[in-house]
Amino acid sequence: MGSVRSFTMRSLAYFLRPFPSRQGFSAYRSPGLLAHVPCFLVFSVSGLLLCGVSPLLAVWMIAGLYLGRDVAILCHYAPILLLAVWAAMLVVLAEAKPLASFGHRHPALVITLTIVLLLVQVSVAWRSARAMAYENGD
Repeated sequence: MGSVRSFTMRSLAYFLRPFPSRQGFSAYRSPGLLAHVPCFLVFSVSGLLLCGVSPLLAVWMIAGLYLGRDVAILCHYAPILLLAVWAAMLVVLAEAKPLASFGHRHPALVITLTIVLLLVQVSVAWRSARAMAYENGD
């Protein structure tokens, strides 16, 4: 019971810091916000266009915040990914009207996409907790 509780707390710890430290050696230091903000915008604007102003939008915004942080860290090691994030932002902004009409015509598919996004977010948090447990020798 204690190990399950500890694992759950580690999974929730993933959500404690949406903006990691930029002090010392930090993979978030470069490019950091140059990747995080566009990634957050991609998810948030996509969610707004697909779902409208609804509770589903919160899933998209939270995913943009936390997955954006993870992508920003990955961009430190793979700079070409930064260009992909910027390109995605431009595509979402350029295709706003088709995305919005798609969301209105296919609400069941939008709900499915939101559930998949939520499952990806939970999976990343779970893997982070497993990595923390492995580092601590648990």
